[in-house]
Amino acid sequence: MNIFNDAIEMHAQWKMTLKKHLEEGVIQDIKKVGDCHACNLGRWIYGDGVRYNRLPSFESMCLAHEHFHRAAAEVALHSNANNKAKARSLLTSDGDFSQSSSKLLKALLECSKDLADSVVGVMRNRRKVKDILKAKENNNIFSIESHASVLDAIKIMVDHNVGAIAINKNGNFLGIFTERGYLQHLIYRGEHALEAPVSEMIDVNIIDVDLDDSVEQCMILMTTTHTRHLPVMDHGKLVGIISIGDVIKQVVSDDSDKISQLDSYVHNRYGAQL
Repeated sequence: MNIFNDAIEMHAQWKMTLKKHLEEGVIQDIKKVGDCHACNLGRWIYGDGVRYNRLPSFESMCLAHEHFHRAAAEVALHSNANNKAKARSLLTSDGDFSQSSSKLLKALLECSKDLADSVVGVMRNRRKVKDILKAKENNNIFSIESHASVLDAIKIMVDHNVGAIAINKNGNFLGIFTERGYLQHLIYRGEHALEAPVSEMIDVNIIDVDLDDSVEQCMILMTTTHTRHLPVMDHGKLVGIISIGDVIKQVVSDDSDKISQLDSYVHNRYGAQL
């Protein structure tokens, strides 16, 4: 893994760490949480990473990283002051921490892409998320209102054999409910988790992607954040949910096309000699 992939994985884990802090009251070193120089990415940015400051996305990534740590420190500050409601609001899908986390992960992906594009001769998969959606046999979006129970959400998933459904509130997309996300919350909620509103069980590791994001970016996000589903957004509207299986199918299809083209080229040019 490169520094960007490592950073995506480490910073994506922060949300669950902060939720654990809220539930268990683990004391956080707020000064360290808010220090954007303290983590591996911060040390790299102000060390070896300086040589990459020519990349178009480097400065925006640095700013997103600084804001992320300030937002994380604010969550810890309110939690330590026993203002749990305020701390939880910052962790909701439209809260400041969640928004800053999403922006940072996007910025890291862009910086990683710029770095790869700057390397001569690097072979990259140019297929995009919109190609994945086109290839899906069934692109139905199953959803549930935020006030519905977790049990209702699970029933929908079982009935339609899907691993994730969208959560809406007053027509607005809040996030997605997934099998893995539910299990993470179950650790803290116990047997009463099935009765909780599904809005409280949004998968904390999920980051959305755009139609023009690459298949490669999806693979990086899924492998580094250990998620199996990605919401696809178009101008603020949810247009699909792709799974790790959808991404793998696209990669295999793309590789098969390349092999077929190479095979055709070899036979056309060298066929008589083979």
